[in-house]
Amino acid sequence: MFVITWILRFLQQIIAQPALLIGLIAMVGLLVEKKSSTDVIKGSLKTVLGIILIGSGAGIVIAGLTPLNDLLTKTFNITGVIPVNEVMFAQAIAKYGSEMAAIMALAMCANLLLARITKFKFIYLTGHELMWISTLMAIILNIANLPAWEVIVGGGLLTGLYMAIAPSLIYGSVCKVTGSKEIAVGHTGTVYYWFAIVIAKLTGNKEKSCEDVNVPKNLNFLRDLSVSLTLAMWAVYLVVILLAIIFKPTVMAEVFGTDNSFILGLMDSVTFAAGIYIIQAGVRMMIGELVPAFKGISDRFIPNSVPAVDIPVLYPYQPNSVLIGFLVATIGSIVGFGITLFLVHTSWALPIMIPTLFNAFFYGATFGALCNKEGGVRGVVFGSFFGGIATIILPALLMSVGHIVINNTTFGGGDSAVIGVFFGLLSKALSGQGLFITILVLFLLPILFGRARNRVPAKNEQAVQGAK
Repeated sequence: MFVITWILRFLQQIIAQPALLIGLIAMVGLLVEKKSSTDVIKGSLKTVLGIILIGSGAGIVIAGLTPLNDLLTKTFNITGVIPVNEVMFAQAIAKYGSEMAAIMALAMCANLLLARITKFKFIYLTGHELMWISTLMAIILNIANLPAWEVIVGGGLLTGLYMAIAPSLIYGSVCKVTGSKEIAVGHTGTVYYWFAIVIAKLTGNKEKSCEDVNVPKNLNFLRDLSVSLTLAMWAVYLVVILLAIIFKPTVMAEVFGTDNSFILGLMDSVTFAAGIYIIQAGVRMMIGELVPAFKGISDRFIPNSVPAVDIPVLYPYQPNSVLIGFLVATIGSIVGFGITLFLVHTSWALPIMIPTLFNAFFYGATFGALCNKEGGVRGVVFGSFFGGIATIILPALLMSVGHIVINNTTFGGGDSAVIGVFFGLLSKALSGQGLFITILVLFLLPILFGRARNRVPAKNEQAVQGAK
């Protein structure tokens, strides 16, 4: 009896440590792949180290943003929010980490099941995006007051359903960019990309490609994310500092003391970029061990599967479009920031979303690559601009309607916003048990109606229209 109690307590303590739990998931995957003992040990430890880096990076990011939020709060009585997935995840993992890890493990299995028995053949391999959605599900279902086992089961099934279906929204456009049906995109910005593609089709002319435009080489430095992040945040700091000096100069001494505010603003901007860099390093370290095992299992058991991978896979195909999309999306996100600022103290007020080049770079670059194939130069400009606005407005709705916020941050992905708002409203209309039953029905729908309108054709079927 003592031994059983000790084992249960030991397992409980492991589950209470998200880093160890995710490390165990990696270990199981590596063992299934029949890796050597050294590879299993190395992969498991690197996964745990990745989680530790993510938490450390989040602390640095917060340190870089705190003076900026202090300035906004004390000058204008408003608080700015940075909608970055990595920061939100790092904040949420302390409270929801164990449930998130369990949801993620179940979601992988659910994704494989749906890919095996339905026409949705996508295998979602973007592990860090899977973590964002798993964490979002844990938060949503906890807010709905579901018991722990329903949070895990419901969250796992919903996340698996998302993994199987979401890539289909933009699969046709991805095929046009890559010239192949062999790969898809798995990313929580899919709603943004779909929206931008629609705008590009309506406004553009695909015959006039961005790739025929000569882009000045002296702008290439903006493709270095660490540099562009630092410059963007410093620009935001400069604007807020100047506004504070004009409207409430006494605030400067409260926030920066006797030190030079412009220099400290620069250092805080560098600190922010350094924190993001550390978080990304942790994500890469962790996912580098989880994804190969997951992919090996899917290749072995699911014929005709289509891997859904991260968005940078598109960038080499459309280098000019990527840069133009990034620059235009940055302008769009600034306009979105202005919209949320303008709505303050009105009946339509939304949380103030502070734009960052971290979001503008990845979302904007993807807007460019996809919109160019659907609408050429004009499509990239309009699609990226309105897509940039959407990257600000949807997270604001996620906070105000979905109430998904921790320590003044939230998820930046459009998919997270749509899911969070939908289930936030649904949980108000349904009891906890009704919500859980709804989740089960949603999961069963693609199985019961495998030939639904938006299904993805297998590789041996007719090619996606326009994919060449």
